[in-house]
Amino acid sequence: MRPLPALFVSAVLGAGAIGAAVKLSPASSTWSSHPDWEHRHPGPDSGRVAIMLDALGKTDPIVCEMIGDQIGNFWNGGERGGIGRLAAMTPAQRAAKDSIGGHITDPRAVERLVAELSAPNACVRRVASKLLGRSVISAARLTSLLSDASPTVREAAALAAGEGNHHDVRLALEKAVGDRNAAVAAMSAWALGELQDHESIPVLLSAAKGDESRVRLAAIWALGQLDDARAVPTVLPALRDADPNIRAMAADVLGELKSEETRVPLERALASDSDARVRAAAANALGEISSASSLTPLGNALEDADIQVRRAAASALSDLDESHVAPPGLVRALSSSDAELRHLAASALCSIADPSTTSALIGLLSDPDADIRKNAIEALGNIGSPSAISGLTKALNDKDPQVRRAAAEALGEIKDR
Repeated sequence: MRPLPALFVSAVLGAGAIGAAVKLSPASSTWSSHPDWEHRHPGPDSGRVAIMLDALGKTDPIVCEMIGDQIGNFWNGGERGGIGRLAAMTPAQRAAKDSIGGHITDPRAVERLVAELSAPNACVRRVASKLLGRSVISAARLTSLLSDASPTVREAAALAAGEGNHHDVRLALEKAVGDRNAAVAAMSAWALGELQDHESIPVLLSAAKGDESRVRLAAIWALGQLDDARAVPTVLPALRDADPNIRAMAADVLGELKSEETRVPLERALASDSDARVRAAAANALGEISSASSLTPLGNALEDADIQVRRAAASALSDLDESHVAPPGLVRALSSSDAELRHLAASALCSIADPSTTSALIGLLSDPDADIRKNAIEALGNIGSPSAISGLTKALNDKDPQVRRAAAEALGEIKDR
């Protein structure tokens, strides 16, 4: 599953919690990131849920959000016998923490979580939603919550449905995408993206053309999760949306869909969009599409005023298919004051292996980064000219044995041609 872009995360995510010590058996040595971990391990009981939610409601909101984000993101404390953890953390404490990522079956815990869906504290509400998604709540109960009189509860219920991948409430979520409350509709669209059921395509296509920008943003993201070519005609016009967040999201999704018909509009966005985030997303998308035809627009973007756009363009140039002519800007980027751009430009030059850049590639053989030197050797081996061979011969004396080995192999391949 593709990660949610940062520009959307703040709108719909950020829930979770950790627990304090209770008397539980020590955690086993399996990873909580395993797809079935939460279903194979018991979750917290009502006492643990109450302690956790009460504590989060009293702490700093930022601390609450940061802690909440960790539900489902850690492996259990029994892994490797607790190496890397303070000795003062007991097995019982580790087990209590690990229980937060497990499957909640205690009816009283479920009831407490349902009650917190209307909590005035937004972080507590989101934590409760995330945990409720990982509980034994029935489809009928969750469907009822999705039609609750309170939009706050409906939004939280949609978050729970998406977090827990509750496919049994897909139809209710599709209905909720049309909710009169934009927050509910957007969260429901997000949840459908998490479910990744192609039956939801028509609903999401309609929502992506709606009036509310928040709902359009969520629907476009969800369409990207479904990776269905039917989304292209709807997402493509979003590159011209008045909201730059939506334009950037559209570019990101079009890159995932990898449709050739989107290449020219994306190149246009790269060259002329007023927002640097959109230009960077367009560059990344062109790298995903990987057409050699995008070489010139991406090369021009190496001169963009924004460093993130220049980095994205250099990275995308490495991914183009059958591209053997390096834009002049790549060589110039090797002397940039930005270390990341220099690294990306060097990698792109090595990927393209343009004979006209042989001297620049030879210069990379003295780069302090061994991986860059090995990439340069690969490119020089592909070029195979007398100058390239001379550079490869010098690389046989490199201080790194892997670089020396790469140089010897490259020279051997040239000799065998």
